[in-house]
Amino acid sequence: MSGMEDAEIERVLREYDVFQAAKAGLLIPCQEIVDRLGVGVLHQYDREGHTPLHWAALGGHSHVVRFFIECRAPVDMSARNELGAQPIHWAASGGHVPVVDLLLEAGAAIDATDNKGCSPLITASQYARTNLTGYLLGRGARYQLVDREGDNALHWAAFKGNAEMCRLLIYSGFNPKQRDNFGQTPLHLGALSGNLNCVKVLVEQEVELEAVDFNGNSPKKLAEGRKHWETVRYLERSAARNIQKSVIPIFDLQSVIFGPPGRRKTTMHFMLGILIFLAYPTYFLRILPTVTLEGFPLANLIFWCANFVLWVNMIRTHNTDPGVLPRNTEEYSDKIKAVARYDKWEDGEENPLSRLCHTCRCVKPLRAKHCKIINRCIKRFDHHCAYVGNSIGYHNQHHFYLFVASTLVMLWTFHYIAYQTQHQEAKQDWWLLFCQMICGVFTFLVTPLFIGTTYNAVKNLTTNEQVNFRRYEYLKNSMGQFSNPFDRGAKENLKEFFHLKRSVEEVTTQNPAMSV
Repeated sequence: MSGMEDAEIERVLREYDVFQAAKAGLLIPCQEIVDRLGVGVLHQYDREGHTPLHWAALGGHSHVVRFFIECRAPVDMSARNELGAQPIHWAASGGHVPVVDLLLEAGAAIDATDNKGCSPLITASQYARTNLTGYLLGRGARYQLVDREGDNALHWAAFKGNAEMCRLLIYSGFNPKQRDNFGQTPLHLGALSGNLNCVKVLVEQEVELEAVDFNGNSPKKLAEGRKHWETVRYLERSAARNIQKSVIPIFDLQSVIFGPPGRRKTTMHFMLGILIFLAYPTYFLRILPTVTLEGFPLANLIFWCANFVLWVNMIRTHNTDPGVLPRNTEEYSDKIKAVARYDKWEDGEENPLSRLCHTCRCVKPLRAKHCKIINRCIKRFDHHCAYVGNSIGYHNQHHFYLFVASTLVMLWTFHYIAYQTQHQEAKQDWWLLFCQMICGVFTFLVTPLFIGTTYNAVKNLTTNEQVNFRRYEYLKNSMGQFSNPFDRGAKENLKEFFHLKRSVEEVTTQNPAMSV
């Protein structure tokens, strides 16, 4: 090829940048560039050593990837850089199942490795792409593969602190006791991450808790070095249970009082301490002698009615099952097995992996979510409330609302009777001012919570949906804009919220796919 022809190609490439078009997912510009320059342009590398197919795969632009494949673009070209990743690795890093499916159908190797020995499965675990991991396992990816340092997908999932990924990989046959080139098991790496749920998943597999790596470090020692104290306490308790094999269980007073590691009740105890040791003594010993029952009967009645409702609903919210879904369901196993036979990744149908919870091994119904605090999937999950020590879901949402409402009424009533006490005595009381200041802090926190909970009840939304609505396809219309299919009007929504009417989860939307 002459120098003039080379210059002409460089000029056209500058004018029509195929790499930028592929990166942006612009199909028509990509088609025009290929028409002008020929399919050879798809064999070119940019300054960073990547092909156009790399960029299209990274962005998850399946329509562009399909066009490149139809133009006979090579699907197994490694990047010309230190990592040497193929397009399938880039698609795996983004968790783009349709793109990976297209590349595999076009001949890409499911176990292709980059220069660090990472396969697409290992790459997916590094980037916490659980759905893609399930897909690759269903398509037959080899789980025996390790990278240059001897780490497999389970090692990486543990290091990244991904409990759900760890459970999926163990369920699929990964060995939780396997060591890497440094003598570290997944538990060592999980302890480094400090993710308690991840460590719990690994400890459940009866791995050796005191195993040391080639540097003499145990999982507990590594957790101590990173100051992951909850993980340290959990490993200590687990080791103590392994030592004491008697019928009598170990009595852990600290866990009974303050809760087990990862589910501490410190916030709830703080609130109870404020009520029992500050608010009530102040009321009985300082306020009631001045603001008497005879002089202010309504204010005192409201105060005690609010306290009664508060305690009843706090206890009910704490003790009521929020809507925990069953574990280890047959439906989950059927969905996992069906992945290898599924061939409609681009047809707009619901992804068979999208509603799977690999931690609970169940298929989540619409509006359900896995709570990382109690480590269970919750029906119509709202949020986890540290003040009541429980998650809020379909079965205890109304108790929680009454708890919040009564708390707010009690706080404002306390403000009023404390003010009346100082007004009646015609002097300032610094203790009462201090109590009012504490009360004001709680009022500042509870008021927006009450407003938000009321709004969600009226609109038939959950806090999780309100905050993360962009993640859920069932909260979008055909134009991709927010749309609430559960809103049947304030009256009907409140009936449903307080369990006076059946829920409306069965509503069918144009695209019911749920993004986990």
